[in-house]
Amino acid sequence: MRYRWCIVWIILASGTARAQVAGDWLRLRQYGQTIGVDSLCAEPDEACLTRYFTQIVYGRRPRRLGYQGVAERIDTSRISRLTQQFRTGADWCPLLDSLESPDPAYRQLKEYCQRCLIDDYMTDSLTLEQVWETLNTYRWLNRFSASRRVVVNLPSATLRVIDPAGQTLLHSRVIVGKPATPTPSFTAEISSVVVYPYWNVPRSIMINEMLPAIRKNPVATLDALKLQVIDASGRVVDPAGVNWLARPFPYRLRQSTGCDNALGLLKFNLDNPYDIYLHDTNARRLFTRSNRSLSHGCVRVEKPIHLANLLLGYTRFGPSFLTSCPTNASPKSIRFPEPVPVIVVYNVLDIDESNAIRVYRDVYGWWRLPL
Repeated sequence: MRYRWCIVWIILASGTARAQVAGDWLRLRQYGQTIGVDSLCAEPDEACLTRYFTQIVYGRRPRRLGYQGVAERIDTSRISRLTQQFRTGADWCPLLDSLESPDPAYRQLKEYCQRCLIDDYMTDSLTLEQVWETLNTYRWLNRFSASRRVVVNLPSATLRVIDPAGQTLLHSRVIVGKPATPTPSFTAEISSVVVYPYWNVPRSIMINEMLPAIRKNPVATLDALKLQVIDASGRVVDPAGVNWLARPFPYRLRQSTGCDNALGLLKFNLDNPYDIYLHDTNARRLFTRSNRSLSHGCVRVEKPIHLANLLLGYTRFGPSFLTSCPTNASPKSIRFPEPVPVIVVYNVLDIDESNAIRVYRDVYGWWRLPL
């Protein structure tokens, strides 16, 4: 059974229920230490055990998590029942096992972590704290109980869609922010997908990267990039009548829909303060690179059709969709049956698509920065 370690501990504890609780507490703390959970307190009173079991089952807030736009859900009644079973000397192990993360990747990483306590087992580039942080992140994912969850790991530049049992429904490469413009770690919800989206060029990109080139030859450059000039009222204006040297520049740029659009043909709307979203791309060749930290912060998805169909719950887009390029198509928004959590994490240790344990580069150097 999966909770065999727990059963052995109970057998080893002898005598009264009080003695059993004392023995279980010692061994439970030892288990917690192997997976990076602090005991938090010295005595197993009710408040202490509640906090302790909550961390074992649901983890804590990950390092450097910014915005949190998805509500967390903790089964407090079962945690309370677990606490009472422990305190009375009852067999609490099956309940704890049923509450811990069922994700097969978590189980695999937990076994790895327990072997990591042997110093020469770990790689030189990995610390025990980084292992524990990955395990904590997987436990923290247990707080989100939606039928579909999209998990983006920044160091591996990969995306997983998982169900409540932790089974992987989709695995995809992604392109994330480059070190100069890192993608933040956050949670948000996808509510819809936009077909044939416009790309409204962020002002920083427009001012710093596009305008210097456009000013040299406005009409030709705008035509080559399929860009439209939009005024404050949202109207398309003739670039020949624009004062390109105006400061501040009173216009914005929008890229026309189609296969040349930087967002590709699908954009997944995310409700977050960073203006970060998931999207297709017109540069799909970049997914073959090992270094996929290349964007200005948004997340480009290698399998946008698979992701859209999965979240919609039916096959809306066929294999040929990404090669169909109607001229001047109007953007269309399609709502999902329910909002889908997107959870962007930073695990330098993780499981890859072949179920192998991988150590990834600290691409943003977040582990070198003080908290």
